[in-house]
Amino acid sequence: MNSTFHDFGQGRKTLTTSPQKFWQKILALPAYHWLLLAMASLVLPHAMGIPAWLLVALIISVIMQKPSIKARLYRLSGGRLRRIYQVVQVLLFLGGTVAIWVSFGQAFGVDVAVSFLVLCFVAKAWELYEKRDAYVALNLALFTLASAFLIRQDLSVAMVGLPTLMMILVGFIAISDDDNADGSGRLRALGMITLPAIPLLVVLFLFFPRLPPMWSLPMAGKSATTGVSDSMSPGDFSNLSQSTELAFRAEFDGQMPNRHEMYWRGLVFSDFDGVTWRQSEFSPHFWPSRDGDTPPAWAMSAYQGMEHHYQVILEPTEQNWLFALDYPRLHPERGMGMTGDFTLRHYYPISTQKRYRASYFSQPKVDIELTDIQKHINLRLPKDGNEQARAFARELYAQTGDPVRYVQAVQNFITTGGFSYTLSPPVLRDDRIDEFLFGTKAGFCEHYASSFTFLMRSAGIPARVVAGYQGGELGRDGQSWEVRQMDAHAWTEVWFDGQGWVRIDPTAFVSPDRVEQGMNAVTDSGGASMFGDGMAGQWSYQQFKMLQTLRRYSDQMGYYWQKNVVGYDQDEQKDSLFKWFNITSFAQQFWTLVGGVGVLAVLFVGVMMYRRRRQYHGLDVPLVKLSAGLAKQDKAWGKGASEPYLTWLDRLKTPNNAEDIDELKSLYRKHRYGRDGRVDKVVVGQMMNIVKRLAGRAK
Repeated sequence: MNSTFHDFGQGRKTLTTSPQKFWQKILALPAYHWLLLAMASLVLPHAMGIPAWLLVALIISVIMQKPSIKARLYRLSGGRLRRIYQVVQVLLFLGGTVAIWVSFGQAFGVDVAVSFLVLCFVAKAWELYEKRDAYVALNLALFTLASAFLIRQDLSVAMVGLPTLMMILVGFIAISDDDNADGSGRLRALGMITLPAIPLLVVLFLFFPRLPPMWSLPMAGKSATTGVSDSMSPGDFSNLSQSTELAFRAEFDGQMPNRHEMYWRGLVFSDFDGVTWRQSEFSPHFWPSRDGDTPPAWAMSAYQGMEHHYQVILEPTEQNWLFALDYPRLHPERGMGMTGDFTLRHYYPISTQKRYRASYFSQPKVDIELTDIQKHINLRLPKDGNEQARAFARELYAQTGDPVRYVQAVQNFITTGGFSYTLSPPVLRDDRIDEFLFGTKAGFCEHYASSFTFLMRSAGIPARVVAGYQGGELGRDGQSWEVRQMDAHAWTEVWFDGQGWVRIDPTAFVSPDRVEQGMNAVTDSGGASMFGDGMAGQWSYQQFKMLQTLRRYSDQMGYYWQKNVVGYDQDEQKDSLFKWFNITSFAQQFWTLVGGVGVLAVLFVGVMMYRRRRQYHGLDVPLVKLSAGLAKQDKAWGKGASEPYLTWLDRLKTPNNAEDIDELKSLYRKHRYGRDGRVDKVVVGQMMNIVKRLAGRAK
């Protein structure tokens, strides 16, 4: 082990001044310990973005660098600790590279690259022998910290990233003054580094050109964690409806629609196997949205009535479908498109927060005429199963003889048939439609949408299930509309000749409050009984309310962060700030940026010069220059940090310079500590002449 860094790594055994307060004790930690703390702190910003085994490897690597552990292993290894650590380093790097490839299933991707960078940092942790290695590790830590924002840009990463950054900077400071026994001045040095950087950061943030990404790499190896899935079976939506997690926000250009009109379309399910609804593999159309493109004829025919614009801010779902109000018109944007059933698609899974604009229409009419293939897809049922529901549908349709009256008859059957709405429905087994309609009669939205669609198809009426969200609530800012996982919903679209697809929500037959007032009002009115019986239901309800309150506050802060910081893109830059400064070209933007940075640089230099001038009394300046000049030849000749000037001059006195030293002391004592304490330029000149003579003799 290198002796220089060995001493550095062991740290100080005793402190000359024992700090009393806890934060003073922390600041007084040896530099090597600050290095390890800074390295370990990188676990927090990367906690949600890289494999767990890599985080564990980071923690173990840091622990194995503790001076006490290294000293013990050094003795046990017979002085071969460095060689052993080198072998571990190589094996960890090679094995970790393979493990990353196995974890993500591919060699490319943003999260793959970030994980590899963290692996490099972990490998470097096994090579801490000299101060140079410590500086390299801390510089690498800065890049590793910044890489966390490539995966997630939310407020939580920023909140844990800032303390991590401060810890890394203190690590730099501690290594530079490891002989500082009590850690004094480290906090002040941190302030001197960070505070002047804040104005520069603001100028760069506001005026630096917002360039589009030069590449696009998808996230690898992740599965969906939130949102509506690509299939629907009983229990899916009831589970989501007990989650207060934010799904997306919407910002309307004009007046918001009423809550009961907000059906946020996600996926359309046309295939049913008796248990699960899935998307049909057949889609007659696909419209890729590009700049300047106009909607095709099949889409334009649906866009009738007044058009209303809005913006959606979708949270990461790791899925490639988007949500919009019924039968949307997608504004031109590359990488997105819309299928023939008005499902919005993104070319890659949504790994980060996604913004997009869309429109809805007041009187849409979709598919006035259906092709034979479309009718077949939306009438198809399993060959057998749920015979009681099939027979009931045929009998009821024979009695009504008309699709419209048949729908009304089914609605009356559900409304008056003793059905109830609950988040904890009974378990269904084989013939689930029959069991629900004629047995349990208690369920959630997927039960009603699935059964209603089945009854329609059994009567020969084309129908399909639509999954998405319904309702939401006004945000605490009073401007944005919040849609949460608890607002997940499923409904039915029925096709009528001459009208096209018409939305029918069978859940509203038994629980109109779910549509009119929202899911939050339903849970408030239903109380704990909505979540089950006994203590388990009460506990679930109380937990739900607490999480709901906490999430609303955190989501609101996250909204402002995303809107004003992450969302400050090229368009926002042009539409807001640049208008205020009348910036219309890139050249104006460039010179504004250069001018702003230049002004800050001049102000910083001026402040530093002013502080330096104010730091010393006018009569101290000659002695400061003398000390600096002598210290260049020998540090022992310079004045100590807490050494009085007169004491220092006595220490410098020799037979050869005694006369000049005494004269210098006399002038300084008389005028520095005299009655008026004025700075006489003549006296300063006399002292400077003596300083020059003393400096000449020293040479």
